[in-house]
Amino acid sequence: MDTMHDRIKKLGFKDFVTVDYTMTGDEYLAYQAQKRKRGHFDTYNEEVEVDEALTQSQRMKASQRMKKMSRRIQMAKKRAMKRAPSMDVLKKRANKQARTDLLKKWTRGQDKSDLSFGRRSELEKKLKKAKGKIDRNAKRLVPQMRKKDQERRSGASKKDK
Repeated sequence: MDTMHDRIKKLGFKDFVTVDYTMTGDEYLAYQAQKRKRGHFDTYNEEVEVDEALTQSQRMKASQRMKKMSRRIQMAKKRAMKRAPSMDVLKKRANKQARTDLLKKWTRGQDKSDLSFGRRSELEKKLKKAKGKIDRNAKRLVPQMRKKDQERRSGASKKDK
């Protein structure tokens, strides 16, 4: 999923200076040392692309991070809601709706936030296995999502006037 454009890093002056950090004369060792010094080991992507469920401390850190970003996210969401969604956005929304519907069915209408962490992770594993079913349901939900969005935007423009 990670495209080349996402991995491109802005180059600075230090990227163009060749220095033998190890002072050994070995080019490979110098190259590895430079990578370590410049921080080219992608620690951010390592955290994001982990397949395992988050631990309690990771959840708390993510919660704090999202609280810091909440105002920025709210403003971006508000701006985005005024525009017509692209097909990718519609598919994403339909996919999320399909997952939620399946989750509601399995938990007999219980909200996900009311469940324990163990139960949530168990359901997440179950949802991963049901990916095909979710995709089929999402495909069926896309026209409904488009219609829902059009109604929402037309209602919003009437309220503004």
